[in-house]
Amino acid sequence: MANLSDPDEGGISLFPMFNILACTLGVMVFILSTVATVMLGADKAVEIVEAGPTGPLPDTAAEEGAAVAARDRRRPLWIEWDGEMLLLYPTRDTARLERDLRSIETWDETWSYISETLAGTRVGNAIAQAGLDLENRYVVLLARPSGFDELFEIQSYIEFLGMDVGIEPIDQQWQRIRVR
Repeated sequence: MANLSDPDEGGISLFPMFNILACTLGVMVFILSTVATVMLGADKAVEIVEAGPTGPLPDTAAEEGAAVAARDRRRPLWIEWDGEMLLLYPTRDTARLERDLRSIETWDETWSYISETLAGTRVGNAIAQAGLDLENRYVVLLARPSGFDELFEIQSYIEFLGMDVGIEPIDQQWQRIRVR
């Protein structure tokens, strides 16, 4: 019988077995992480769902009903901004802004340029319709990193129209986005 506690006797060393076990587990973790990375790659579809109400939990059923009514009353208008183009969801209609918005000298000129560019487009029509229903609509800008430089100009234009706007950064590599 092997005695593992006495170093003077020729006992059995378990170190090689632990070494092999640790290496095997390391390889299995590496393989699992590689497979997970490939399966969750950048080419996969992304679904964005409207969140529920935020804030403290209601104390009474009446407060809960009011919170649900407030959430259901306001509907978002989803618009993606990538630095060159506004993309309306879920219809995927687009409006391209050709000029560098940062090079325009005044806010009035910036807002005029954006208004003229969006005039007659489906994106412009959707923004105008949302602007007519300020109590029930708000805008969510899905901003890609390529659009961060001019994001403030787009946000200020929407706020200039009197609408509430929220910004949600999204990954540059996401190809297929579904909004509901």
